[in-house]
Amino acid sequence: MSRAFSSSRLVVLAGAAALIVAQTATPVSAALLVYDGFTIGAGPADYTAGDDSTGTNVLGGQNPATGPTAFYAGGWVQSGGDAQAVKDIGSLVYPLFPNSGGQIRETLEFSCCTFGRNGREIAGGLGGGRDARTIYQSFLIDFGTQGTDSPTDFGKRGYEMWNGGIGDSFLAVDLSVNHFAGVNVLTLAATTPSGTQSEALNGGVLTLDALAGVHLVVMKFEFNPADAVDPLATTADDDRITVYLDPTDSIEGNYIPAASISIDASDLFLSHHSAISQFTFSGSGHTAGAFDELRWGDTFADVTPFLTAAVPEPSSLSLLLLSLAGLGLAARRALRPRAGHPSARR
Repeated sequence: MSRAFSSSRLVVLAGAAALIVAQTATPVSAALLVYDGFTIGAGPADYTAGDDSTGTNVLGGQNPATGPTAFYAGGWVQSGGDAQAVKDIGSLVYPLFPNSGGQIRETLEFSCCTFGRNGREIAGGLGGGRDARTIYQSFLIDFGTQGTDSPTDFGKRGYEMWNGGIGDSFLAVDLSVNHFAGVNVLTLAATTPSGTQSEALNGGVLTLDALAGVHLVVMKFEFNPADAVDPLATTADDDRITVYLDPTDSIEGNYIPAASISIDASDLFLSHHSAISQFTFSGSGHTAGAFDELRWGDTFADVTPFLTAAVPEPSSLSLLLLSLAGLGLAARRALRPRAGHPSARR
C-alpha cells in the first residue's frame, strides 16, 4: 500500500464519519411543554400552601402560570366539595428523578374519610380527530394504603382525565383501583362515544398493597384523524393510550408498556386532567394518596429527565470511530520505515 493511497483512503473514511456525526447530531423536534413541581411561594408560577380539611387555601381556584408554554386554559377547578391542597412538606421522591416544591397530598377528614377531586383545563383540549399528534405526560403518584382499615374497602384512588367537564359523567381516561366498581387492581380505562375499553396494568397484579410507595407514571397519547370513509375499517387511524410504569431511564424503547388501549374511530378527546382523585370512606386507619412532579412534553425523554443515565452500549457510530482509530494506527505503523529499508537511511 502506497503512502498516498493510505492517506486518501483515511481522508474519505474520516469524511464519511464526519457526515454520520453531523446527521446523528441533528436535533429532533421536541420540547418540554409543562413542568409543575407544585412550588410554594409568592410568584406567578407558585402555589399557596393549604389545608383541605379546614378549607384553607385549597387547590381549586389557584392558577399558577405554566412553563415553558401556556398549556392550560385556566386554574384548577374543584369538583363539588371535594377539596384538595398543596402541602408544604417537600416533594414526592423517586430514585434519580429530579423534584422540587411541595405536593398535592390528601388529608383525612372527619376522622373517617379521604375525598378529593380537582381538574385543570387544557387549552384547546387534546385529540378530537384533529391533526395527528403524539404527546407524553408524566407524574409521580402515591396511591396510599389501607393501613388498619378493611383491605377490601379502599374506595377509589387514581388519576383521571375528562371530556367536557369534571366528574363521573365526563370521565374519559381512568387509571385507578376502584372498589366501588369492583376494579381491585390498577387498571387503565378509556371511555369514548365508541365505547369503553380497559386493560389491567402489568397483567393484573397491582393491588393497592402492591402499589404501596411512590410510582413514576408516563402516559403516551397518540391522536390520529379518523378515516373519513370508514373509521372502523383499520386500526392505523385509531387513537392510542400507552402507560409505562416506573421507568428508570429516558429511553422509551427500554420498556414494555404496562398497558395500552386502542380507541376506535379516533374519537378520544381530553379537555381536563386531575391530580390524584381519591374517595375512601373506610375509617381512620388508612393513609391518603398524593400527586407531584407533573410534566407534559413531545417525547418520552422530555418528561423523564433522570439525573443520571445508564451507560449506553456502543452505537454503530462509536464502532465506526473506533475502527477509524484502529485503521489510522495501522496505517501509521505500515508507513513507518523498517530497519534496513532504503527509506530508513539518512
